[in-house]
Amino acid sequence: MEKGGEWGKPRPLGSTRFDEPSVIPDWPSLPPELVQGIANCVLSTTGGVDAYMDMRAVCPSWRSAIAKPSPLDAVADLRFRPRHWVMVDLKSDSDDDDARLFLHGPTGRFRQLRLPVLRHHILVDASDGLLVLADREPPHSARVLNPFTGDIIHFAAQLPASFMDTNTTWHTAVSGGSHFRLFLWRRGTLFSAAQSSDVFTEKDFKEDIGIYLMSMLSFQGNIYCVNEGGCVFKFVTPAEHLAIAKWSPDAEGDDSELHYLVESSGELLLIRYVDQTMKVFRVNVEHKLLEEVESLGRRALFLGEERCVSLDADKLPSVDGDCIYMVDFLDEGDMCEYNLRGGMVNIICGQESIEDRPFSLVQQLLFRYCDFRFH
Repeated sequence: MEKGGEWGKPRPLGSTRFDEPSVIPDWPSLPPELVQGIANCVLSTTGGVDAYMDMRAVCPSWRSAIAKPSPLDAVADLRFRPRHWVMVDLKSDSDDDDARLFLHGPTGRFRQLRLPVLRHHILVDASDGLLVLADREPPHSARVLNPFTGDIIHFAAQLPASFMDTNTTWHTAVSGGSHFRLFLWRRGTLFSAAQSSDVFTEKDFKEDIGIYLMSMLSFQGNIYCVNEGGCVFKFVTPAEHLAIAKWSPDAEGDDSELHYLVESSGELLLIRYVDQTMKVFRVNVEHKLLEEVESLGRRALFLGEERCVSLDADKLPSVDGDCIYMVDFLDEGDMCEYNLRGGMVNIICGQESIEDRPFSLVQQLLFRYCDFRFH
């Protein structure tokens, strides 16, 4: 070999050929407009705000190129909501424990976040990936936290006086856009407040429509609910509502029926359960119609008194697609799996053996998330 020539030089690390230099990614050198464009694309995918915030942590140049949302946008702008994430450990064994476990429905990925703010606040509920909090000390003013950006929206209004009643179960929803509001409800009564409102506006739906509310959620920035009769409502203003659909045009239902709302793959679904039979309907918001759904495909639904969630069953062990999981309130509280294709009900765990929990960890976490009796 000739000394001093090209062959006598040391081969660069990482080179696949002797005459090629090493290829080392130089991420900070990417043009800011390209980085921002990629971040916007990431924000519109199922990765959402989680991946968006991770991009900001890559290097200083990326952090300066990718704008952090304002505190208001982190909650009111639907792009920044962690909408596909559910916090599966809503209750902690210790007030000093600020670690919480989140599950990403579309991918089945788990992620643990440390949220020190929980040490100084009461966790009221989870809604659309956001956490609704209250000050520990009176007057218990309301807060809304985006756990992935760390932003908190402070509300001037304090929670209703009955909030601290341990026998009362509260449910929440947070609307988006320019009409950003916080909604609280329990059975037939709805409370709502804007960020600057001095008090929560109260509306008694039991007197107004003669029937209790059963399920409520935020869908495309608007608030929808369903009552015991299977009628779906959209809230137009804090004091008004608009009925948009019924499961049956000539029947209001009865006490033996249960109805749930859940967002699944970008659609608003109404689930009706009566006499151990389940029906799934797509709520056509534009035409105010219900369209029956024959199959959920690879999606699985978990339904509960507190929350409902849709997941990709292919990404989670022990969860089957085209199935609905729920606690059978009419038959002694058994935990059931309903196969939508065959109309068959399988009891996962009976009420008598509930303390043994002979089911998977994933099922246990999701049942706990959806139903308060497993906290």
